[in-house]
Amino acid sequence: MARGADNVRLSQRQLLGGSRAAMRQTARRGPFRRFSSVIARRGVDWRLTLALTVAVVLVVANIGVGCVPRAVGVQPPVQIASWKPHDPRRGMDLSPKTPLAATDYQALDLVRPGSVVLFSAQLGDSDPLRWIGNDPTLQRWLRAHQDVTQIVRMWPVRGPEDPRRLASRIVKLHLRFPWITWFQIANEPDIEWSRAHTSWQEIGDWTELVWWDVQWYRQHVPSASDIKLLFPPLAQGSPLDPENVGYDALRPAIELYLDHGDGLAGHEYWDRDDVYLVEDRWPGWLQARLNDIPFFVTECGRRPLASNGQPDEALGDELIDFSGRTRASVVAPFVLSSPGGSFDQFDFVDRFGQPRPHLFVWGAFGP
Repeated sequence: MARGADNVRLSQRQLLGGSRAAMRQTARRGPFRRFSSVIARRGVDWRLTLALTVAVVLVVANIGVGCVPRAVGVQPPVQIASWKPHDPRRGMDLSPKTPLAATDYQALDLVRPGSVVLFSAQLGDSDPLRWIGNDPTLQRWLRAHQDVTQIVRMWPVRGPEDPRRLASRIVKLHLRFPWITWFQIANEPDIEWSRAHTSWQEIGDWTELVWWDVQWYRQHVPSASDIKLLFPPLAQGSPLDPENVGYDALRPAIELYLDHGDGLAGHEYWDRDDVYLVEDRWPGWLQARLNDIPFFVTECGRRPLASNGQPDEALGDELIDFSGRTRASVVAPFVLSSPGGSFDQFDFVDRFGQPRPHLFVWGAFGP
């Protein structure tokens, strides 16, 4: 998760603002107009147009239901559609909320991602922060879409958690969801950990200890033998300077992962009309390995600056541009919707349940 996660809570009025009639009218017209303009400008083949139109109908048809305030547990059961996923470079980060709404699943049906990144708490792992909870419907969706590359981000790891405990959490989750093999052990420790523990030495020592504890399970517990770990992503441009200092300082720990078949997670953010690759700023020894290792971009999008504006159709084009140039085999956009940098849990679907413009572009023209 990038920046400002503490602002995840929105008031009910903010979430449900606007009259129901206005929302229904927008639901009928807005998405179709945007979708039609996208395909008209780009000359999409009629078969693809038909397929995408059907997907849009499914998204829009239930938007009204998604916007009506309901008590938890009263919402109708989510119908899980079956489809063939796209390339893992056309991925999606799942929203850190509980539960996911019907419109979130409809967005998934529209994109048909080849990869998704989710939070361990959504699988029933404990969350002492009480931000994210167990989501049985999501678990049902994951079970139905085992052909999608599923990556679990361990949550929360806001400091050097006991490596043995973290390893145990990973093994227990894999035992319950045996088709999920990829686990990102932490997130941006160079900014999310407390200052008392934020040093490259401590981050490196901790990541190595986690690897060795998981490795013990992989060697001694048959059900854990196929678990794969992702070395945690670092926060681009953080005060500890990962690009010029951090990756070199962490080289022994990173190579421990990569030399044994595990992978590397990265976060890459850019600016409007300037899709630069943060990975190009990494040390040469690491860049030289990116084409030959499991390298997953588990967050990407525009930086949360006012000058970068709100998500729009152009962002969809930028995501396509990025996915075609990165050396990553998995690309999962995590869109920071607020130009003020506050965390917005409605990344592909806005607070009124309407799909954002870049969703259509990413769903139609992604890898």
